[in-house]
Amino acid sequence: MYKRIFFAALLFSSAAFAQQVDIAGKDFLSGAGDARLADIARQAAAQGKRLVVTAPPYWQGKVADKLHAGAANVEVQMKEGFFENVLVRIEDAKPAAAKAEAPKTEAAKPDTAKADAAKAEAAKAEAARAAAAKAEAERAEAARLEAERAAAARIEAERAAKEAAARAEAARIEAEKEAAAKAAAAKAEAEKAAAKAAADHVAQIRQRMEKNLNEGKPAEGALTVAQLQKDDQLFVDDGVRGVVRLSGAHRQLFWLEGELNLERVELVPVGEDHYKIAEPIRETANPVLRTRGLSGHFVGRVPAADAAERKTLQDQYAEGREVTETLHPADLRAGDVVFTGQSAAVVVRRSGTLVSRFWLDGDLNLAQTGLTKQAANAYRVLSDTIK
Repeated sequence: MYKRIFFAALLFSSAAFAQQVDIAGKDFLSGAGDARLADIARQAAAQGKRLVVTAPPYWQGKVADKLHAGAANVEVQMKEGFFENVLVRIEDAKPAAAKAEAPKTEAAKPDTAKADAAKAEAAKAEAARAAAAKAEAERAEAARLEAERAAAARIEAERAAKEAAARAEAARIEAEKEAAAKAAAAKAEAEKAAAKAAADHVAQIRQRMEKNLNEGKPAEGALTVAQLQKDDQLFVDDGVRGVVRLSGAHRQLFWLEGELNLERVELVPVGEDHYKIAEPIRETANPVLRTRGLSGHFVGRVPAADAAERKTLQDQYAEGREVTETLHPADLRAGDVVFTGQSAAVVVRRSGTLVSRFWLDGDLNLAQTGLTKQAANAYRVLSDTIK
């Protein structure tokens, strides 16, 4: 008899564990738990018991539909659950009457204790699962919030970096503008100062020329190169050019304007930066120039009868008379003066009151010790042994 009671209790305990199902949220949503829900619904209906469902409110309608699909007449009672899983258990339709009728015999007490223990274990398991699900949900929510905070921080950092870069670029551009403005102002100031210094320098030179060349009286105006006249005296001081013109005992001072090559043969050097105008300056594309060589060789050639250089040299150094004789460099004597032109040279020789003029014919070494430079194009012969 005790054996039968033991086996009956064991069967009752197994039935108690089959009196509930626990379906995870993913199985419920996918339909993997539908067969278990239908099975427990049929079991409850066959036993005349009800089903107590613990599920989130938004799943309760679907759970009821699935249970009624298994047993249309089964009684379903809903309880609100806080985690996304479905717990269904079978309970007596009238728990109070069942409780009053249950302990009729001493043999039924152990079965009731085992059923209560099984329910307690199920409740503990459910509580553990609920706690784990809640913890997981909290961890997921914390992770989501942390990710949002990190994303917001990254966006804010990028925005701050862009603003800093924009400010730095604006500051750089502004600094460049200020530097450019300062440089332009400094350049303009320097140019202004240079122009003033140059003007002051010219004014000082002109004042000095007026004192030395015109008894301190101011110049009477300006002349162009084409207005220069024969016998005008040209004085040059650091680019400033003054022209002294004598009309009898009357002296006039003018400032010379325009381009003038001081090597033109119309200008006869009579001293350092002092020239005499031998004849008016005519505009020509290829003016005749004096030689500039302080050293080296000058090759003299007798100019053709109609050559412009021949007429110019004769007007300057032979009083306009025709020079007919020639002289080789080896025939030069001490006291001769050689006036060089561009490709021809006139040799002036004095013997007492007699003045002779010759065309130089040949190569003359201007750097030899037997010659001394008197002016820009005038060389005096010091020795009879010229080569």
